[in-house]
Parts: sequence; C-alpha cells; structure tokens
Amino acid sequence: MKNLYLRSMLAAACAVTLAACGGSGGNLYLQGTVTGLAKDGLILLNDGENLTVPAGQSSFVFTKLIKTDDRYNITIAQQPKGAVCSITNGSGKATSYSVSTAYVVCTTNTYPLSGTITGLTAGGLYLVMGPNGTSPLAGTTSYKFDAVPDGSPYSISVLTQPTGLKCRFQGSASADGSDTVGTMGSAATSAATLDCTPQ
Repeated sequence: MKNLYLRSMLAAACAVTLAACGGSGGNLYLQGTVTGLAKDGLILLNDGENLTVPAGQSSFVFTKLIKTDDRYNITIAQQPKGAVCSITNGSGKATSYSVSTAYVVCTTNTYPLSGTITGLTAGGLYLVMGPNGTSPLAGTTSYKFDAVPDGSPYSISVLTQPTGLKCRFQGSASADGSDTVGTMGSAATSAATLDCTPQ
C-alpha cells in the first residue's frame, strides 16, 4: 500500500508541475482498479513501464504521465502465481475522463482437496470445511472437497460422527482428533487420513 501511495503522490506532483517524469510530457496519470487479487506476482505493462501489483491491492497507478490524445494499452506482462487476471477497458485514447477506467479482475485457481477414510462401516458421518460439507456413505474410502483456492488455509472438521463409530484425523492437533488443518497446494492436494473405529 505504501508503494501505491508513493506512486500516486509522485504522479500527482508531476501532474501539478506538468513535468515529463520519464513519460511523454503529459499531465495525466494512468490508473485503474483491481479486484480479487489474492496472490502475488501480477505485473502490468504500459508503454514500456512494468508495474508490480501486490496481493490485496485494490488499485494501481503508472508513474509515467501521459497527455490528452496519447494512446495507451495496459496489458498483463505476468500473471500472479496460482491465479488468472484479465483487463477490461485497458486500452484507448487518453482524456481526463478515460485514464482511470481500467479494471483488472483476478480469479484464484482452485483444485480438489481429498483424503482417505478407513473403517467407515456405518452411515452418519458429516465433514465440514467452512460453509461446505460432505457426507461419505458407509463403505466409502475417501472424502473430497472441490474448488479449494490455491494457497488458502483450510480446516476440515467432523461435525457428526457415524453411528457407533469414532472417526479421528491422523496427526490432528485437537484432543479428540476431530479436525485437521493445512494449506492448499497449487494442484490437487491430499489432506489427512480419517480413521474410524468402533466406540
């Protein structure tokens, strides 16, 4: 955020003094909004200037000033790791009304998160991860949650135990073994095994 603030101040100072600041001698600075950027690595490009936009940023400002009627074309020089971004209104002819209309929208890649189940001989098991849940049937040997964002922390819990059984996650830090935590990988990822035994 500090870097964005400094860029904004530099651009504003240039606009006031009508200084060239390495651009084409204009007094307009090219900027836009960013949504959904949860990963680092995004680099935008315009007129030879590379601009790094860090994760969590909601806007961007190029430091090279442009003048009215200059053509601009903002492109993505590098996608963030584990995400895909696209640009709307990224090109055009500069006016005082058009240099802040670019929108960068980013979507984090998602992958399935799954694990093994042993000893599930009865129904009633219900696993939850955030707002999502799954109910593996008796005899099922695995569980899965779809569309988990790349690099996000996760926590899977046993909300309901199966009839007559006690299920525990291997390596769980909780006293009763009823949950497991981890970080989603950049591909389909395996979570802890859930062992079910008679009570």
